[in-house]
Amino acid sequence: MLAIAPNDHEGDAQAITSVADVASGAVIADGRYAQQVDGGVLHIEARYDFPGGRTIVERASVRLAPQLAQESWDWTERNAGALVRQYEVDFRTGNAVATRAGEHKRWKEHLDIHPGRTFAGIAFVTAIKALREVLEPGGKVGLEAVAFTPKPRVAGVEVIREKPEQVRMAGRNIAADRYTLHPAIPAIARLSVSAPDQHVWLFATGPAAFLRYQGPLVEPKDPVIRVDLIPSESANAGRAARRGR
Repeated sequence: MLAIAPNDHEGDAQAITSVADVASGAVIADGRYAQQVDGGVLHIEARYDFPGGRTIVERASVRLAPQLAQESWDWTERNAGALVRQYEVDFRTGNAVATRAGEHKRWKEHLDIHPGRTFAGIAFVTAIKALREVLEPGGKVGLEAVAFTPKPRVAGVEVIREKPEQVRMAGRNIAADRYTLHPAIPAIARLSVSAPDQHVWLFATGPAAFLRYQGPLVEPKDPVIRVDLIPSESANAGRAARRGR
């Protein structure tokens, strides 16, 4: 089984991002990303602020050595401070919880986690960055993903490095490497589970660094969003309009 090599290139960083709805192309939220390394563990937090008081906060912790291994993940959606949805995974114990507060529903599962092979959410970006040096264009590796449908479960996923391409962002073309996360859903489950591909773009030159993400918000049936490291012109215009009110 593949174990992702240690990653000693990660460090403290932060960025301003934007979130767009892929179906309409409209920018729907402002984002902020931050990561910090403490004691050999990478701590990540991404926050998205929507108009009207809706917020989403995603956090992950990933141990960087002796192999890359995720330790925790949580994703929380609130509306005007009130909990809407929350998903949590402790990779060290295998315990996972999904909560839909508006429906008064909660699911608890003990998952079969393989350290160094099983990841969730934003931590996949860290895994992909660590794989860039060993994965050639057209190559692929098999990992596992913790998914919520909304019940927590572990599913196989192929990480595929696509051909280099140009990404149009904020009025310019940027050389990028695109990676596809393709769920490997068993045939017997395909009638009840539909999970679209997710895509991660890294800068093609220089250190492996995040450029763009596209995929469902969190659950497979959620709207597909695009998170851009370089906020689009429409995102900047929206921020200026909000400040002028």
